[in-house]
Amino acid sequence: MLQYDMEFDPAADTPVTSPQHAEVDSSPTSYAADDEVYVFDDEEVVLAVNVALKTGRPLLLFGPPGSGKSSLAPNVARILGWDYHSHVVTARTEPEDLLWRFDALRRLNDAQARQLHDDIWHYYTKGPLWRAFEQSGGQRSVVLIDEIDKADPDLPNSLLGPLGSLSFALPWNLDEDQEAQDAVVSVCQERAPLVVVTTNDERELPKPFLRRCIVVELDAPDKEHLLKVAASHLGDRYDPDLAGLVADYLIGVRGSLHDVAGGPSTAEYLDALKASQQLGVTPGTSEWKALEKVTLRKRRDGAETAP
Repeated sequence: MLQYDMEFDPAADTPVTSPQHAEVDSSPTSYAADDEVYVFDDEEVVLAVNVALKTGRPLLLFGPPGSGKSSLAPNVARILGWDYHSHVVTARTEPEDLLWRFDALRRLNDAQARQLHDDIWHYYTKGPLWRAFEQSGGQRSVVLIDEIDKADPDLPNSLLGPLGSLSFALPWNLDEDQEAQDAVVSVCQERAPLVVVTTNDERELPKPFLRRCIVVELDAPDKEHLLKVAASHLGDRYDPDLAGLVADYLIGVRGSLHDVAGGPSTAEYLDALKASQQLGVTPGTSEWKALEKVTLRKRRDGAETAP
């Protein structure tokens, strides 16, 4: 185990216990959710989180789909006891969406109804970084910016200013009686949020952005990791033999693919495992072949033949 002064320590996590779920054993909702448990079994990942916290830099996560990038941030927030905000990036995401969003349609409707508000700020919605900087509840935050590579290359670079200065200007003009400091949303370094950014590496990110991030890459889960995840999610319902069999099938599907990174994810593994458990479908049977097809294979290229 690496020895250093940790601000984030996953060993302090209190795992979800199964007694509260025992009363509803027949219900799939008795399983732990993705934001309730996370297996921090990679010391490099834990170190990267702590480096990001100590330096105030964004934590940039690379890794294939299903490697746990998106679920890391809410679990770090849970363990630290911080607030959590997120934004899933799409091709239509604009740089200002992470700070605010202007509701032009609402303003138009109000104008047509002759109910227009005098204060323009009434038509702005605070984005995840605004909420994290503002800290209205007095609590620090973890902010997830998910799949940033889906956006235009201008978006990553647009974050350099707000994240570097921990401040940004309000999008509307001040009234005459307002002070200049009221025109800025800011947070001090000691209360800065942890910003976690994920990418599937579908598009090259700008080098200036990369230089200002703490970068770590998550690997596709191996069998040992999958079993730890299953034990964490299933609690008393965890069957190591069944979990191991389903993990072997997932690894077999992954090995049959031309692109290993395109193999079944951890979430798909849990789906197959839970379905097998609840339906009483044993791996290796004819019923299992149908279940495997809809949970693990999913028309993946090169995986037509069962391992």
